[in-house]
Amino acid sequence: MTIKDFFKQNPLRCILIIFTAAFFPAMHLVNTGLLAIITTAVKKWQIPFAFWLVAIMALVSLVDYFTQGWFNSLFTKQAEEYSVALRRKIVQHYFDDQADHQVSQVQNRLTNDIEQVTWDYFASWCNIIMDISFFVFAFLLLLNFHWLLLVISIAMTIISLILPKLLNKQLQKATLHISSANKIYLDSLEKWLSGLAELRRYLAGAKLFKVIQVDSKKLEDANVKQVGLQQTLVVINGLISESFSFLLFILAGWLIINHHVQFGAWIVVGDCQYYLASSIEQMIAAYGRIEGSKSLNKQIADSATQSSVKQEKSVGTPVSLITENLSLKFPNGERLTFPDINIKKGEKVLLTGDSGAGKTSLLKILLGEITPTTGKVIFRNEKGQKIIPNMSKVGYISQAPVLFPGSIADNMTMFNACLKSKLTPLIERIQFARDVSNFPTGLNTRINLNKLNISGGQRQKIVLIRALVHQSKIILIDEGTSAIDQQATIEILREVTSGEQTVIFIAHSLNDYMRQMFDREIHLVKNKNLG
Repeated sequence: MTIKDFFKQNPLRCILIIFTAAFFPAMHLVNTGLLAIITTAVKKWQIPFAFWLVAIMALVSLVDYFTQGWFNSLFTKQAEEYSVALRRKIVQHYFDDQADHQVSQVQNRLTNDIEQVTWDYFASWCNIIMDISFFVFAFLLLLNFHWLLLVISIAMTIISLILPKLLNKQLQKATLHISSANKIYLDSLEKWLSGLAELRRYLAGAKLFKVIQVDSKKLEDANVKQVGLQQTLVVINGLISESFSFLLFILAGWLIINHHVQFGAWIVVGDCQYYLASSIEQMIAAYGRIEGSKSLNKQIADSATQSSVKQEKSVGTPVSLITENLSLKFPNGERLTFPDINIKKGEKVLLTGDSGAGKTSLLKILLGEITPTTGKVIFRNEKGQKIIPNMSKVGYISQAPVLFPGSIADNMTMFNACLKSKLTPLIERIQFARDVSNFPTGLNTRINLNKLNISGGQRQKIVLIRALVHQSKIILIDEGTSAIDQQATIEILREVTSGEQTVIFIAHSLNDYMRQMFDREIHLVKNKNLG
């Protein structure tokens, strides 16, 4: 995230932003200069001339207000368009890098972090442009009055610009602390609110409120600390600025008494000093925000870089697999060890075992969602060659299938319109036709993830059809029919086990007839290995 990137979003608009940011401060100072002339004219009883100048001041004020509003509109549009483009890059990065990211971390990056840096970094640069314009025109106006006023202003500027370096590191730490605290807060919300029904059932709301309150307080403290540091910087600079302001005002009075400047200078020197002082204060505050946001800005830039996805030449469609010496160690020291398995092309394998024996973990290792502590999984293609598997050809049906806020058809085809024509026969064979007929608009019915409008069994059927329509060569099913009645389960098993695809099916409550549909059974035994 750089000013150059922000500029490239819309160069013409960005030029207008810079122009308007510098123009309306100039209008402020033009009016200040006119006020000095008007004051002198009134003192000399040049009333008609003074009225004309007042009319000009009114016109300049209108232009000033219009330009200021135009600037706000231009900047907001540029910032929002840039944020949209940045979010697109970040989402692309998360999609491509194939890493397992926490939802709360992604949410924080796409919302709080971008907003924070947009206003602390880009808006601060615009503020600096405005403040430079205020300073330059006030500087010139004071120089027009007398060079001594200019000397005082230069001294004030030099001293003030040194101050931000005192708190730069603390401001950067404070900004990162806000981001970190916000991640923790979002993570707590995700973990605790997802189980809100259970907390209600067991009247455990006190624990929820306590956890959320603690994490919310940490976020609040982080924001307060950052604001405190920024205000400390402003206060320190303000004290020095006020000291110079007093000196500047005394000097102006002496110059007027000695007839070195016109009488109107006495009226406007305070305004000039205010613009000088406030512009310096605001520049320092903006500079502090820019410095404070640099670390977070770099993190966002890293998240928005294009992720290089390695495409090996040996990537292919897997039809069989072998595991060797697989084990999985958990943080508490417990270790799961798995037997070596060799599943051939087209085999239908029933995976059973003790509770906690690692059946689901084994499937997640096969899917690449979990990295084993030891051992490896070898996938082979039709020719028996070792390959890097094309995971889009490995279907996975879990107890809680993943659905998206689209139509039922979209969730089956995964938004590939070319596959829609192939759904009808699969819907019949997976015993889903009756369900479809009961939906308001059939396959075009949108799935509502907030107020789920489909049952658990329907979810499982949708994801099973998803695997079949994409012609998955290996299908992993983890209790994927647990929410479906027995008769429908039998029909589904008959369909799944009669095809050419390789199937690994986890189930606890299959009868003998269902078990006979499989070629063999692999039974996992829970071990209590530690270390």
